[in-house]
Amino acid sequence: MTQTFPLRRDRAAQHVDVPPGGEIVLRGKLVCSTDASVVDAATTTWPAGAPGGASVDSGGLVDFAQGGFHVTSRDPATHEVHAIATGEPAPACALAGVEAPCLPLRLLPLARARLQTAQELTSCLHGGITVEVPDAVIPPVAPAAVPYVQGAAVLVGVGALAAIGWAVQRRRARSPLGQLIGLANRTRAKLKAADPVVAAPLLPAVDAALGALKRRRVDAASAEGKRVAEALRRVEMRLDASALEARADREQQAADEMVREIESALEAVDEVGGARRGRA
Repeated sequence: MTQTFPLRRDRAAQHVDVPPGGEIVLRGKLVCSTDASVVDAATTTWPAGAPGGASVDSGGLVDFAQGGFHVTSRDPATHEVHAIATGEPAPACALAGVEAPCLPLRLLPLARARLQTAQELTSCLHGGITVEVPDAVIPPVAPAAVPYVQGAAVLVGVGALAAIGWAVQRRRARSPLGQLIGLANRTRAKLKAADPVVAAPLLPAVDAALGALKRRRVDAASAEGKRVAEALRRVEMRLDASALEARADREQQAADEMVREIESALEAVDEVGGARRGRA
């Protein structure tokens, strides 16, 4: 049975009860009333009027890696993010005092990008994000609630099928092929959010590689499979570097505009002061 609940913004981190290899899906967005930017769980979409123009950043509301999750896909258009629990250490969960894995919020980095405090950012964000845990464990049913033994058997069978499905999904995600497909999906999601000039020549190649992997044309554990993985990692690193450069350029432009405004205001103050001294 799928569990769905809201992502809370009044806590630094929120525990999600999912085993290693289990998947979660986050849907929804938040809109900042001060700059019209759109924030979902894994991306930030800036409007045309923002410094640097319209763009999409790879950083969203949640720090998945620090919470023990790995993002397998993200879509800044539909604001849907898929992630799996890695079972690896989650330092943000320990810091927040919650059980791992968890969903730690990135309010402070998002606020700094806007030259705001975390409280100001929280006040400007409107909307909501939901967390979905597919195939969650079905709670046990009291015997008195089951009128027939056959009904109980059906419930046991459903639970067994869910457990088998989770085990298969976990094995696939941890297999060399599953990891390589996850890398290709992650790279493709970053390309769709990247500068179109950068993405145009790369996206068809990554799509072709993803299709070939799904058709098992390349053994992920072989030397050729490792070559494909290395190529995808280089693309991902290039995209991350481009996103950081674009972010730095926008911040520099914003800072330049603020400095010019402050200097202009200071010049106006100096002119007023000079005029007063001249009259005296």
